[in-house]
Amino acid sequence: MKMKFLLCFLALTLYSSVYSSDGSEKPFKRVYIGVAFTPEASYRYLAATGGSSSLYQSLIQVENKQASPDFGVGASAKVGINITHLLAIESGIGYTLARYRPVTNQPLTYGSSWNGSSYSASDSSLTEKEIYHYVTIPIGLRFSFGHKRVRGIIVTGADLDFLLKQTQVISITGTNPHTESNTPTDQTKTFNTFNLSPFLGTGIDCYLSPAAVLRIMPVAQIQSLKNINTPISEYLWNVGLNVSFFFGL
Repeated sequence: MKMKFLLCFLALTLYSSVYSSDGSEKPFKRVYIGVAFTPEASYRYLAATGGSSSLYQSLIQVENKQASPDFGVGASAKVGINITHLLAIESGIGYTLARYRPVTNQPLTYGSSWNGSSYSASDSSLTEKEIYHYVTIPIGLRFSFGHKRVRGIIVTGADLDFLLKQTQVISITGTNPHTESNTPTDQTKTFNTFNLSPFLGTGIDCYLSPAAVLRIMPVAQIQSLKNINTPISEYLWNVGLNVSFFFGL
């Protein structure tokens, strides 16, 4: 009985994915390609991977009080294969810029020093930025709902992240007199070169024509592997608005 019910359900699902409400067959593009652009806010989650001592937890609390998110961006070229009108597999290759600020506008006074350098401006502030450049390979599933020109979607999967470069930038700004200095430090070798970032997005696909689709989708993701092998590790995460354009082949 359960098997018959399952077969009936699958048959109805296949019928509804191929035919519209008036019974006419809908256009169906098996393969599609496209481009995606995602402005996003990026940050990090800290965890004491070297143990659960009170010292590590205290340091994390101090870091969290000083740190703040920053803006990043993602862009990719994608290809998708429609399994049915309800389900597709998507992949591609992309680039992600992620940033956050461990310290923002920290006041400095006369004679302050940072990383061995002294600053004599009396009204100065320090801002530190951590900047990450990744090549990404997204692998995901797209679930589509509805049969009209605007359809709800859920996209889930994971990015394979390959670190290209990591840079720490220390910026000192003085107001009396006005001074400004930026000190970049390449820290790429300190960080792990590979990570895995699960993502989840929900939004809409707008069918501009049977072959052209505009996607607008809020999306969030977080790294599942630690980013650096230290007692306090970080996991980058971001939330953004994915805007994509696809064309069926």
